[in-house]
Amino acid sequence: MKLDKSTSLFFATKIDSKLREGLALSKPGDKKYFDGSSEEFLRVMEIGDEKDKERWVGKIIKPGPAVTEVDDIQRNIISILRRVAPNARIPASAVKIFVLQGALAAPAVIDDEPEDGDDEVVGSSGPYIAY
Repeated sequence: MKLDKSTSLFFATKIDSKLREGLALSKPGDKKYFDGSSEEFLRVMEIGDEKDKERWVGKIIKPGPAVTEVDDIQRNIISILRRVAPNARIPASAVKIFVLQGALAAPAVIDDEPEDGDDEVVGSSGPYIAY
């Protein structure tokens, strides 16, 4: 087992129909809160292939946040989403934590399977603790 101290985390909630509607109807000035233009706010990521694609909205967090920060991150995400999509009901338990592969420079897609000819796992280099 290896501990990767270089991989960012993605704290996010799945975009359902109510949230999608709320994001689409948000005020133009509020789009900055989820368009991915600032690390302070949220971004939309996709996972899966074309027929099973899921969209998630959340925040990229640097590796190794303190356990005490998790609640603050969760509340921040919920707070932003309530501001931009007040009619969407997002319980705190809807926020999930994912490991981001491919660092921050990757496109707005989290792919759970390597593409043809892509044998190397992106983001697998870095300081490890191996047992």
